[in-house]
Amino acid sequence: MTLGLLIRKVRKEDREAVYALIASAFERKDEAELVERLWEEHAIKFERMAEISGVPVGYCAFTTVTCKPDLSGLLLGLGPLAVAPDHQRQGVGAALVEEGLKLCRENNARLIAVLGDPHYYERFGFEPAAKRKFTWAGFEAGDAFRIIAPDDDDFDGVDPEEIRTLHYHPAFDAVS
Repeated sequence: MTLGLLIRKVRKEDREAVYALIASAFERKDEAELVERLWEEHAIKFERMAEISGVPVGYCAFTTVTCKPDLSGLLLGLGPLAVAPDHQRQGVGAALVEEGLKLCRENNARLIAVLGDPHYYERFGFEPAAKRKFTWAGFEAGDAFRIIAPDDDDFDGVDPEEIRTLHYHPAFDAVS
């Protein structure tokens, strides 16, 4: 992990800096505007930022997701995860994901989904969603759509062969 890295809750007064950080990390404004919409709609369950010497260098959000057929409990989606370009590949993103997953466990999240690089996310315990008969409503993402869920969860007795579809908050629909 990067020396001097502090991970903390995002405060309202951080939002302008978080917006700039996300836009810089993705080299476009789409994901930053997504986070603005999520803030406006109070759709973020957990969010954390990383900073070094008071300078924001990373951001991670967890939003609620829904499932069809319905699935009880706290269902979350990780994203966006953003790290300032000059701090990438230094453990900032991993530290944010680990802190976020800790929060998810502490709050008894039943399922956590992510859309991203399979090799990056498998180290945190994410497995291909299709392996557990989950798909994403957005598009067919193959192994890039991953979940963490307990192995012994029968998912409310849903037929284990029935495909369950996860839906992110509608604000994600505007990001391509």
